[in-house]
Amino acid sequence: APNPAKALHAFRHAVPQRWHQMSVMLSAASALPWAARTLGLADEATLLQQAESLGEAQRESAPVFLPYLSGERSPHNNPNLQATWHGMTHDHQTADLAYAVVEGVSLGLRDGWDSFGATPPAQQLSAVGGGARSRWWLQQLASALNVSIVQHEGGEAGGALGAARLAWLADGGDEARVCRAPPVAGVLPPQAKNVEQLARRQQRKKAVLHATAHLSRH
Repeated sequence: APNPAKALHAFRHAVPQRWHQMSVMLSAASALPWAARTLGLADEATLLQQAESLGEAQRESAPVFLPYLSGERSPHNNPNLQATWHGMTHDHQTADLAYAVVEGVSLGLRDGWDSFGATPPAQQLSAVGGGARSRWWLQQLASALNVSIVQHEGGEAGGALGAARLAWLADGGDEARVCRAPPVAGVLPPQAKNVEQLARRQQRKKAVLHATAHLSRH
């Protein structure tokens, strides 16, 4: 079920008789090391710690970050979109800007999730990759997407494990033996209060994008 208008991809899966659907952010994980360097922080883990330190009221008044450091694909399909922090004041500190970046990426993923249509294609999602190390960020993603996020044992290395499994299959491995779900380490459901706050923030982000998209380079 491809959706070209929203830049939603549909590919034949490497495993026979299956399809792979994918929405794509061009600056998701890469936005964190960029922000850490820009804000003079030691690394992405420190950035996440700064973001996590904000209270609910501070999150509500934090700047909005458009995460388009490299343009964007799903759902905008516009290589000319540019990133921005919007709404900064003298009251904002490093932690506010750090939070805005993490939130901006989370809400960008929500844009991609919405590209699948009104009916979500899954009731829960599994987190893989380096970001899966941060339980706080996964909890925020659960609320941003309004869907439960599953943590798996070794999920931070999920990409490498998937590549190894494909190689095993290509070498004649049995699918039932190779493609086993990894053990579940935890399930993070959406939190109602955060769902509501992030929905408000998403509307503000969309308003900023609508007002500024024409200013991006051409």
